[in-house]
Amino acid sequence: MMAGLAGIGGLCSPAVSSEEPPDDAERPSERSDAGFGINIFGLSLHTNRSEGHNEINPGVGLRYVFREPAPPWSLFGEASVYYDSNREWAKYVALGTSYRFAKSWMVGAAVAYGQSRSYNDGKPFFSVIPGVGFEYRRVVYNAVLLPSGDGSGITGFAFYATIPLSRLE
Repeated sequence: MMAGLAGIGGLCSPAVSSEEPPDDAERPSERSDAGFGINIFGLSLHTNRSEGHNEINPGVGLRYVFREPAPPWSLFGEASVYYDSNREWAKYVALGTSYRFAKSWMVGAAVAYGQSRSYNDGKPFFSVIPGVGFEYRRVVYNAVLLPSGDGSGITGFAFYATIPLSRLE
């Protein structure tokens, strides 16, 4: 879920190899990210560090990748609860899409419906959340942009991991 990263695709592309993959190797067209995963929340980084935000944000959630309409694209939904940067419990549900532009890298965006006493005077709100993910040893490390509560810009970044349950061995 990230904006402005299209130019990075060329830098993160896997190297070209003349060797054939072994017969038991997982080919990109056969790979599926569909299934359940657990989101483990933890950190945030804010643009205005002098405001005293809590940047340790524990939480947990559930992600489900519905399907892959075309090999590099995935559709997902998630629901999570976490302790936000203003020391309140936040919860959200989201629907989104991601695009895998290199072997371990993906970008995407989600439309989220959330609620926390910290944002929008405690009233539920909708927001588009862009982000980027990096997959290492089947765990996806996510970074998302945090929109401001008043819609005036970006307040920072949030970082969390998604552990895919359907691909654990």
